[in-house]
Amino acid sequence: MNKKHTNIEDKIVALLKQGDKEAIVLLHEYYSPALYGIILRIVFSEVLAQEVLQDVFIKVWKNSDKYDSDKGKLFTWLAQITRNASKDALRSSRYKQDNKTDMLADNVGNDSSLSHVPHIADSGLRKTIDSLDKKYTEIIDLLYFQGYSHSEAAKELNIPVGTLKSRTRKAILELRRILGNELIITLLIILINAN
Repeated sequence: MNKKHTNIEDKIVALLKQGDKEAIVLLHEYYSPALYGIILRIVFSEVLAQEVLQDVFIKVWKNSDKYDSDKGKLFTWLAQITRNASKDALRSSRYKQDNKTDMLADNVGNDSSLSHVPHIADSGLRKTIDSLDKKYTEIIDLLYFQGYSHSEAAKELNIPVGTLKSRTRKAILELRRILGNELIITLLIILINAN
């Protein structure tokens, strides 16, 4: 982490501890793009992602006293709140949708054009990921595109969490080699900080 980023993080943490609303402004300025990316990869809806992002900042503000810099970086804490809020919103959204669709005619569910998974626009990142070894592609798909935690992905792939984390690091190194540091930074943050 560069010195400027460390100084900004320290400033934000200090402002949060003081209850200064400038902290939210700085959090939004420095972290909202990465947090929005995490949300969008879980909920696949820009409208819902924007709502979740607002909820995340409210939760951060209300729970700022719970952040402990001795336990982890600010972004790690923010990313965990973001993932949890995204999964909660997705569950709630699916619950609401399930209740609405229960009233639809049975033949609507048979229309394949209505039941596809949304396409992820990723500027070629998906193609690059697919070029990796299958064991890495599966892990990145679960962690990055589907929002799984490390423990959830390890269970899904039936491998130990340590093996999953090791493969994740190797995949990140390979992606870094292919894409360069700047293009991979958001993916790195998400993957490394996933639980």
